[in-house]
Amino acid sequence: MPISRLVRPWLLCLLALLAAGRAVALDPDKAFHHYVRNTWSIEQGLPQISALAIAQDRQGYVWVGTQSGLARFDGVRFTVYTPDSAPGLPGLWIHDLLVDPENRLWVSTYRGVAVHEAGRFRTLPLAGAEPGGFTDTRDLVLTDRGELLVAAQTGVLRVQDDTLVLAYPLPRPATALLASGDDLWVGQRGRVVRLAGGASEIMPLPAGDEDTVVTELLQAQGRLWAGTSGGLFYREGDQWKRHEGGAPLSRAPIEAMFEDRDGNLWVGMVEDLARLRNGRVRELVTGEVDAAAVRAMFEDREGNLWFGGQWEGLTRVWNGWTRRYGSREGLEDPVLWSVARGPDGRLWAGSNSGLSVMEGGRFREVVSGDQLPHPNAYTLLPEEDAVWIGTRRGLAVLRGERLERPKAFNAFRGAQVNGILRDHRGALWFATSQGLYRQARDELRGFGAADGLRDPRTRLLHETRDGRLVLGTQSGLYEVIGDRIKPLGLDTGLGPDVDVTAIHELADGELVVGTLSEEVFLSRKGRWTRFGVEQGMPVNAAFFITHDRQGYLWVAGIRGIQRIRLREMFAVADGEAERVQGEMLLNERGDRRGGQKGDCCNGAGNAKGFLFGGELYLPTRSGLVVMSTEGIIKSEVAPRTLIERVRVGDAWRVADPTAPWRLGQDDRDLSFDFTVLSFQDPKSVELRYRLVGYDDDWRDLEDVTRRSVNYTNLPPGSYVFEAYGANSAGVWSPAPAQLGFHIQPRFHETGLFQLLVAGVLASLVYAGYRRQQGAHQRQRESLEALVSQRTEALEVANFRLEEASQTDPLTGLRNRRYLANQIPADIAYYDREVVRRATPGEVMVFALVDVDHFKAVNDRYGHAAGDRVLQQFAQVLGHLVRTGDYIARWGGEEFLVVFRPMPNRHLPILGERIRQAIASHRFDVGTDEPISLTCSIGFIECPLFRDARGSLGWEQMVELADRALYHVKAHGRNGWAAYRPLPHADLPGLLAALQNGEADLLASGKFELLGSDGVRAP
Repeated sequence: MPISRLVRPWLLCLLALLAAGRAVALDPDKAFHHYVRNTWSIEQGLPQISALAIAQDRQGYVWVGTQSGLARFDGVRFTVYTPDSAPGLPGLWIHDLLVDPENRLWVSTYRGVAVHEAGRFRTLPLAGAEPGGFTDTRDLVLTDRGELLVAAQTGVLRVQDDTLVLAYPLPRPATALLASGDDLWVGQRGRVVRLAGGASEIMPLPAGDEDTVVTELLQAQGRLWAGTSGGLFYREGDQWKRHEGGAPLSRAPIEAMFEDRDGNLWVGMVEDLARLRNGRVRELVTGEVDAAAVRAMFEDREGNLWFGGQWEGLTRVWNGWTRRYGSREGLEDPVLWSVARGPDGRLWAGSNSGLSVMEGGRFREVVSGDQLPHPNAYTLLPEEDAVWIGTRRGLAVLRGERLERPKAFNAFRGAQVNGILRDHRGALWFATSQGLYRQARDELRGFGAADGLRDPRTRLLHETRDGRLVLGTQSGLYEVIGDRIKPLGLDTGLGPDVDVTAIHELADGELVVGTLSEEVFLSRKGRWTRFGVEQGMPVNAAFFITHDRQGYLWVAGIRGIQRIRLREMFAVADGEAERVQGEMLLNERGDRRGGQKGDCCNGAGNAKGFLFGGELYLPTRSGLVVMSTEGIIKSEVAPRTLIERVRVGDAWRVADPTAPWRLGQDDRDLSFDFTVLSFQDPKSVELRYRLVGYDDDWRDLEDVTRRSVNYTNLPPGSYVFEAYGANSAGVWSPAPAQLGFHIQPRFHETGLFQLLVAGVLASLVYAGYRRQQGAHQRQRESLEALVSQRTEALEVANFRLEEASQTDPLTGLRNRRYLANQIPADIAYYDREVVRRATPGEVMVFALVDVDHFKAVNDRYGHAAGDRVLQQFAQVLGHLVRTGDYIARWGGEEFLVVFRPMPNRHLPILGERIRQAIASHRFDVGTDEPISLTCSIGFIECPLFRDARGSLGWEQMVELADRALYHVKAHGRNGWAAYRPLPHADLPGLLAALQNGEADLLASGKFELLGSDGVRAP
C-alpha cells in the first residue's frame, strides 16, 4: 500500500491507543535524580552498549538500534536482529527508526534502508544504483501527506514503490530532517535548507559556524530548534541565534533532542542532559552516568521516557512515587536515623554523624557527630526554643546555636535514647535502653521492674488524644498510670513478648502497633487482631505507622513502605473477612509486585517519620525519602499479550495465526514463547495461559521473566493455546492471544483403525457362529479354541501398542505417559516398605537431569548430532542406575531418573557421580574430535515429610526437582542441587512457598538447599 494512503489508519491507531487507558507522564516539577531509572546493556541482551535509535510499534514492542544490530524489547528480554540472522537488514549500524501507521518498522542504516513487515526485513533498493549498491542514510521522517523521506549523502530520498528515489538532490549531505505541514527542513553542514512548494530557502548558521553540522531539527515550545555540533540554536525572524543559556548548552555538541507530552524539551549533549521549559533551562543534569552522551530519546505510550546512551545502553525513566534527598541537597551523611518537623515547619534530620536542618530544599549541618555524646542522632524532639537529641549514649540539647549536655540527665548518659516525648502537662519522657525516665519540675525519675516494667529496654512513647501515655518496649506494650506501669493486651490478643517498634493512633482512638517480628496488631472493640503474612500483609518490621485521608494505613520499615486499606483491616478484626490486600510501594530488594526499588527505613522508636501535606517523610540509609500518599498513580494502559513463537520438536516457528498449523503425527512436544508488553514494572506483570483441549483451567506463569511453557506427549486432536496478561497495576489485556493447531493421529489412533479392528472381530465371531450352527460339539470346541487364540493375539498386539506409546522413539527410554502410570504405584509400594522395615532414613530420589548448552550443540553441529548426543546421554545415565531404578526422557534435553529407596546421606555422592559421569564422557557428534558436555541436576527426596505421605503428588515432587534444577542453571550449571525440609518444616508451608518461588522456599527458614560447590545457597 502506498504510504500516502496511511493517514487514516494512523488516526485509527491513535484513537485506539487513547481508548486503551490514560498513560502516566513524567512529573515536570521533579528533579531528574528523583525519577526511577532502570538500565539495560549487553549484560541483559542488548547487542551493543550504544543505543542510537528508539521506537515503539503498535503492538507495544520497543525497538532499539545500536552499532551492532537491531533489538526488539518486551521489558524482560531482547530479540536481536543482524544481517546474519535477518538477511533483509542491510547493515549493523542503525541510525534511525520509524514506525508508520501500518505498523511497519523502517530502519535507517549506514548501508541503506530496510522495512520490517509481516515478521520479515526487506532492503529497499536505491534507484539508479548498480545491483548491490547502497548509500549511508540518517534521519527518517513521515510527512503529513504520508511520504517517507530519508536523509542521505546526496540529499533527501523518498520511498516510492518500495524503492529509494532521490527526491531532493543537494550539494551537501542531509544530516537532519523535520517535516512540518507542507514544509521540509533539512539540516546540513553550516546551514538549514527549507523546501516548500517546489522552492528552496537556504538559512545559514551565524558567522563562524560554517563548519558546524546540524544534527537535530525540532519544533517545540513555539520555536524552531537546531541542535548542532557547536551547540543549540533557535530560529528568530530570519536568523539563527545561539541559545542564551550559556555553557554547556550553547557550545557543546548536541546529540539528541526530544519534546515529551508535558512540554519538556530534553537536549542530550556529550556529557550532560538539559531540560528546557518555555525555552529556558529548567534543569541541567550533570554527573549522571545514564544521562550522559544521550543519542536517542523516546516516550512510550505508558509515559515512560527512554534514553539511548553512547556508553550505557538503554535507560527507562519513570516518575515513581518518591523523592530522595541526600548528598545533592547538602546532606553530609546519607545514613539517617531520625526525622522530625519542628513547630516552625523546618525539617530536622538526625544522621549517622550529626544533626542537620532542611531549609529551602537543602540540608545544612547544625551539629557534627563529634560534638554529640555519640555521633548517631538516633531520635529527635524539636520544640520552640530547643531541639532534643537522643543518641546511642545519652542526651544533648540544641538551644539556638548552643549545644548542651545537661548533667541532670546523667542517669542515662550511657544508654541509647530511643524516644523523647513532652506530655500535655509539660513533663519530658525518655524511652532508653536502660529504662523509662520522666523529668518534671526539675526532677528526673526512673521507672523499672519495681514500677511494673518487666523489661527495662523501652523503645518509644505515644500520648493519646485523651491523655493516656502508652509505652512500647522489647517485651510488650504498657500504659503509664501515675507512677505505675501497667501491661496492655495480655488477655486480649497482644501477648507479653511482642517487641514493639511502632505505635499509631487512628481517628477513632484505636491503636495500631508494629513489632520487630514483622507483624501489625490492631486494637478494635477491646480486642487485638494480628496481621501477618497469612492475613495478606507484606513482610516488614514496622518502624513508622500512620494513616491518610484516603483511608489507607501506611507502614514503613527496613524492607520498605506498604499500605493497607483500613476498612479491610476492620473487616478482618470484625470477623467479616480473612485477609487484607497489602500493597508494597517501595522495597529494598526489588521484589516482584513490590513497587519501586529503594532503601528504607531506619531505627525503631520515636522520630522515625511523619506525614505532612499528604507526603511521608522517612529516614533511610540513603538520605531522606519523601513519598506522596496521594500521588500513587499506576499505568492504566491495557497491555497487549502476544504469542511470539512455537517450538515444534527441535525447530522454532513464528506464531503466525494465519499459517497452516496442521502438525505431524510425531509432533507431540511443543513449547510456546509468549509475552505481555508493559514497561512500567515488567517484573511485576501477570501472565496466564492454557491449552484449550488439554488444560481444565487457566494457569499462572510463576516466573514472568521466563515467559515460556512446555507441553510434552500431547495426544492427537485440535487445540488452541491462549495467553493473556496484566500490567503491574492489574489492568488486563482486552483479549487473550490465541493460536490454534491440530496434531494428526498415528494410524493406530484413528477411527478407521478401530473400525478395522472391530470389523475383524465381528467377522471372526460371525464365522464362528456359522460354524457353530453347522457342526456339533467338537466343532463348537474347535471354534472356541480359535476365538481364544485370536483373543490372545489381539492382547499381544495391544500390549505392543501400549509399550510403543510409553517409549521415547529416539532414546528407547520411557516417556511421561509411562511415569504417570508407574510412579504413583512405586511411591505407594515404597511407603509401605519403609514403614514395614522401620528405615526412616531411606528415601526414593527423583533426579531431573538437563544437558547444559544443548542448543549450542544443535546450532553448531546440527540436529542429527543433537540426537546422537541425547542417545549417548541416555546410555551414560543407564550405566548409573540399579535394578529397579528407571530412566525416562522428560522432554527435549531433560531426563528424569527415579531411584529406588536409598539412605538419604548418599544424595551428595549420587549427585557427584552423575555430574562426573557426564563431564568425563566424550560425546561423538560425527566430527573428527568428540566433544565434552556437562549437565545440571535437580534432586528431590520422597517422601519429604514422614507424617504426610501421599499429601504431595509426584508432579509436585518433580516441580521441586525442577526448581532445584533451575537454581543450578542460574548459578553456573555443571552441578546439582536439592531442597530438603528442615525438622520444623511442614507441608502447608511448602505448598505456600511453591506458589511464590525459590526466594520464599529459602527465606521461610524451613528449607535448606543442598548442592555442589558454587551452587549451594549462601
